[in-house]
Amino acid sequence: MRELIRRLSFWDRVSDGSGGVPCGCVPVLVVGDGDDDCERFVVRVEALRHSLAALLEMAAQEFGYKQEGILRVPCAVNQFRQALTTATASRNY
Repeated sequence: MRELIRRLSFWDRVSDGSGGVPCGCVPVLVVGDGDDDCERFVVRVEALRHSLAALLEMAAQEFGYKQEGILRVPCAVNQFRQALTTATASRNY
């Protein structure tokens, strides 16, 4: 899990100014049960590190610690939205 967080923290230092993913954020693809049930989010690294650690652990168990490209999280989109809302409300991300 620490390795995954360390890899995500690298996004804090990478930004080419092209308007893609803002500095300090990481793209997340939430993969639900079906192919139609997936959605892309841009999430602050701190929110993943502190409030969404259980979802990161699920991602590591499902897809491994060395995911390339976008971070994939295996859960329902509504569940992720609720967790993200709770994380941003409690930590002001």
